[in-house]
Amino acid sequence: MLVKTYFERLYPHIRTAVYYPSRKNSGIFVMLCFCAAGSNHFPFTKGKRYTSEDVPLQRKLYDGSRTMTADIKSSFHPFNKDGLSAFYNENIEDSKIRDVMLAFGIPPITEDKKDCLCRALAIQFKAFVESNTEEADDIVVMEYQKLLTEPQDKEVEAYHPASVLYPGDQVYLKSQFRPTYQVNIYDKFNHTWEFENAGTQVWRGRKLFFSNHDAVRPRASANYIDIPDTPPHKGVKITVDMDARGFEGKSECKWIMVDCDDNDCFPNSNTFTFVVSTKFEYQK
Repeated sequence: MLVKTYFERLYPHIRTAVYYPSRKNSGIFVMLCFCAAGSNHFPFTKGKRYTSEDVPLQRKLYDGSRTMTADIKSSFHPFNKDGLSAFYNENIEDSKIRDVMLAFGIPPITEDKKDCLCRALAIQFKAFVESNTEEADDIVVMEYQKLLTEPQDKEVEAYHPASVLYPGDQVYLKSQFRPTYQVNIYDKFNHTWEFENAGTQVWRGRKLFFSNHDAVRPRASANYIDIPDTPPHKGVKITVDMDARGFEGKSECKWIMVDCDDNDCFPNSNTFTFVVSTKFEYQK
């Protein structure tokens, strides 16, 4: 498969296409993919409104008129598989999962599982980066089937978000990335984050914020949790109490690290997100 084919199959079904609906703005999608996957080849500025004129090389990568050179491939250091998976998880609408599966040849009778699909897509892109040619084997179907049958926690990688608000800032997630809690609808439980300041910035006045608390049913004991002042190379462990609140369904609880002015320190990442899947279980 060519990189061009990969992007063309994926782009029409991704949320970025809603923000930048013109086909010529597909270069913006390519840039965001690169950033999420750990590349510094295309610097991304938070808050900037990009146009197609800002991303000429990215558009050429999309349409195949330029290829991923050795210089471009070396900009992924290391390749952030979790970051790209999280980007796809956030930007592929749930209603589009089946469309993406079909676009990559996954049989229509196959179970649809978004986390596995997003990870398989990230593994495919990693194959392009590691290939010595312009092509890579088409492995999405194979990797998807493998992820459906094998526990994903066999391959737990430290997660480093690609986009940062402050130069030199970085977080190293030691706890599980995007865990899913299977709980009864009346359960109360807790979630613990364990992470480290892996950058050069001293964290002062930072908090974890439950950014979509008004859009999901689970409730937290507090929507803001203070992060102690943390110098580089020091770790943090924070626990929050959660309440399923008698609602049956699946909720993505999106937490973000914010500064003292409520700015997201690691934009476009799911570093601190976890999933709550609730169902009624009769208890005697």
